[in-house]
Amino acid sequence: MDKKILYVGIVVVIAIIAILAFNYNDNSNESSNGMISVEDMAGRTVNVPANVEKVVGVGCSAREIVYLDAEDKIVGIEQIESNSQGAWGNELPYMKSNEDLMKLPIIGNAKTDTVDYEKLSSLKPDVVFAGTPEQANLIQNKTGIPTIVSYVGSVGTEEQMEKYKKSLTMMGKVLSKEDRAKELIDYMDEIEKDLKDRTNNANKDKKVYVAGQAFYGVHGITSTNPYYPSFMHLNATNVVSGVGGDNATLHAIQIDKEQLIKWDPDYIFIEGASNQVIKDDISKNPDYKNISAIKNKKVYNLLTYCLYSYNKEEMFANSYYVGKILYPDEFKDVDVDKKTEEIFIKFNGENGGETAKNIISHYNAFEATTI
Repeated sequence: MDKKILYVGIVVVIAIIAILAFNYNDNSNESSNGMISVEDMAGRTVNVPANVEKVVGVGCSAREIVYLDAEDKIVGIEQIESNSQGAWGNELPYMKSNEDLMKLPIIGNAKTDTVDYEKLSSLKPDVVFAGTPEQANLIQNKTGIPTIVSYVGSVGTEEQMEKYKKSLTMMGKVLSKEDRAKELIDYMDEIEKDLKDRTNNANKDKKVYVAGQAFYGVHGITSTNPYYPSFMHLNATNVVSGVGGDNATLHAIQIDKEQLIKWDPDYIFIEGASNQVIKDDISKNPDYKNISAIKNKKVYNLLTYCLYSYNKEEMFANSYYVGKILYPDEFKDVDVDKKTEEIFIKFNGENGGETAKNIISHYNAFEATTI
């Protein structure tokens, strides 16, 4: 055989092998039995079906399944997400916008952190999303269903928001919603940039405070958040900023009554679900009425950012309203109600606009309140 021909043949074979190797490595996380390997937000490696058709979200993770336009894949919910006695389904935007979800079988009780493993198994989901590694390990060990940890925590800091976006990307991959995950992340980036751009050069002399930050239920005036996202978005001067150290980035904190009076915020914003509790606080403690915000009638109702974990559409809507109050010139072109409807639709689908109207009315949000 001609050596030149032999040489050319060898080169061709090598090239073919290289191409095949590249293609194999490019899909190296997908095995021949239709499974893919995913690293979840706890660093766990989980093998899940490449084509997920049925899913359950526990530990506050169903919200993001809806955000990713995969609500049609959900086969079970937690009791707190229903419209049954003591549940919050009608106050959770992702559930209210997709009311048929509230009719699905209940697979656990988030208030007691329990899962009905037998019921969950009977629904035969391809994958379960969970809020913590402890919960994920229990479900996976007891049911054999692949269970993935997503990030359902606060997004008050840049690091937390980046972690949240990474979690959305991971969930998008599992649910075959990669494009939707990118679309949603791009939208959040646009909102964050818009809010920052509007307020970069604004006067930051106004002192603000959020009252009634919910966490495992509603709370009074001394429950607050040093990293309240809407204040962070707007470069606003939160009187509680930095209090509580790193642990305070994870959830609400309680402060002393005397400290709040001493800080004397110019504006107070109330998380809607806690409105009545705060009114009761103030009626029992007349000293609060010496706070500038209360004395000058600069107290305003918001949507409830934290209710069964963190509602991102309500967070962003609150940011535009707070911006309108603190920086009227910079936000004079914003119709907060219309912006809220746009945001709700983007996160929760076509019924989101009507849900926005219902929830704004329910909380008497985006208006001054007398306390």
